[in-house]
Amino acid sequence: MSDHYDVLVLGTGVRESVLSAALSRAGKRVLHVDPHTYYGNEWASLTLSELSQWASAHANADISFPREPCEPGAIPETYKSVDRHYSIALRPVLLPARGPMIEALIRSNVASYATFRLLGRIGVWDGEHLERVPKSKSDIFRDRRISLADKRKLMRFLQSAVEPDAPLPDSSVSVSRYLTETMGLGQQLERAVTYGVALCWDAMESSASAIDRTRRSLRGLGRYGDAAFLVGQFGGAGELAQGFCRASAVHGGVFILGHEVLSLKHACDSNNAWTLRVAGIEETFTADQVAAPREFMCENASWENEQAMKSLSDTSSLLSSPVYEHVAVVITDAPIDWAAHMPLDDDEVAPETALVVFPPDAFGPSSNEHAVIVLGQGEGTFACPKGQYVYYLSTYGPTGTSARTCLHRAVRRLHTLLTTEAPFIAEFYCSHTLSETREASIPAYVDTSAQLVRTAGGPVGRTSLCIGDDASQVRAQQAVPNLTETLDLSVEAAEQAFWRLVGEQHKQAAYQAAHDRSHQHDPSEYQGRGGVEPEAPKEATVVEVEFFAPRPTEDDEAV
Repeated sequence: MSDHYDVLVLGTGVRESVLSAALSRAGKRVLHVDPHTYYGNEWASLTLSELSQWASAHANADISFPREPCEPGAIPETYKSVDRHYSIALRPVLLPARGPMIEALIRSNVASYATFRLLGRIGVWDGEHLERVPKSKSDIFRDRRISLADKRKLMRFLQSAVEPDAPLPDSSVSVSRYLTETMGLGQQLERAVTYGVALCWDAMESSASAIDRTRRSLRGLGRYGDAAFLVGQFGGAGELAQGFCRASAVHGGVFILGHEVLSLKHACDSNNAWTLRVAGIEETFTADQVAAPREFMCENASWENEQAMKSLSDTSSLLSSPVYEHVAVVITDAPIDWAAHMPLDDDEVAPETALVVFPPDAFGPSSNEHAVIVLGQGEGTFACPKGQYVYYLSTYGPTGTSARTCLHRAVRRLHTLLTTEAPFIAEFYCSHTLSETREASIPAYVDTSAQLVRTAGGPVGRTSLCIGDDASQVRAQQAVPNLTETLDLSVEAAEQAFWRLVGEQHKQAAYQAAHDRSHQHDPSEYQGRGGVEPEAPKEATVVEVEFFAPRPTEDDEAV
């Protein structure tokens, strides 16, 4: 006995979960399978004991408990009673207030049961103390450390950066050179913009890439508050992956978690179908198409067509040498001593969430090659028990580097910024491989692997979720994304996979419909403002298939 589906999705990473929700909403019968008992794969949010078990099962990860050493795969007795209060993300992320991911959350209705906090504060380490990065126009004018002349230069730069029709700078010019020579910013402001606003990995990044990221951040200010980024509660990306899986199930998606894949075969016959068998279930499953990460298919799939298998496993398809996203997680009961570096204003409270950036030269001339970005979360994000804090440190390095090697100096520096130098509760290190690959030529299969490593300043296609006046343009992108970009890039990758599965012939009509919607205006908005009222909005174009098409009754902003 077998059950047939339109699409089989393997793995519950962010990309696969978004894809599953979009396919189900478009009317496809989706079977979603993951051998793990949790959602998210490499994006998962885990309890402390689950994190310890995960680290013991992966060669590129390790965890220690400085206060109370214990056996591998276990946690100290002290923390077993509050184990379920931890929700530790394997990969830290920040959600931009405007972008593909926030639009996907709204359209899928995942936003109605996901919770977020605004990013509270951003600081840049200057070698001696933390320099506060202003997050609003009023912050700039209240900052007494910036001269009036520098404030004018900074405002001129920000106004030019946010201008929608302004062209991006020459991609051959570094962001440091552009800010100092073209915009006239001093060294202190250049450093604050490069690492605190644009969040660059280094000062030699293309100015086009950095300014484009700055522009998108500035456009997010004011949408949900005075911050450009949102911090997901209960671990962040893992919770979002689970939310999209839930949205898929609402529209008919079927899920099987915690069952190993026994076999996945593709038949080269008239049906051209896939056959799946999983452990513990006698029933077999068939599907017309499969969407899965490349590494998952290499481990579990087989084809009657040997050429297809060769296409998938051929290492020559790698377009670039892999690099590693290095992550460190430290858990402590001491917050950052903000008062020692940037005292709170009279009406401020200590930030529940914060971002700290250590530039490449933060620890001396021969220090880390790239910036280290630190995301701090308190108990209000439900990432840890009351009175504790979780700090995520991330950077990247080439083949042969390790997370501990690249991040240990930043971890030690972070330790000195806390209100107490008591040992950490836990230290966790892991590395994720990032590589760019060509699409494998395999019948009825779509590769959902990350396409995250790109040529600096290279083009990235816009998603249909965010089509505006600049829809014909392309977005510049730094070679390796930071934690503010990975969610949006995952949605873009999911949409690319979506069109390959449902048919590229539907794509142009869907993009045109999205473009028409983005240019519709309500005539009542213009009443009483003078001038000529615009014509009544044209009826929205109805298309056969869209990537998270809005419902006619939905009020996206109200959600």
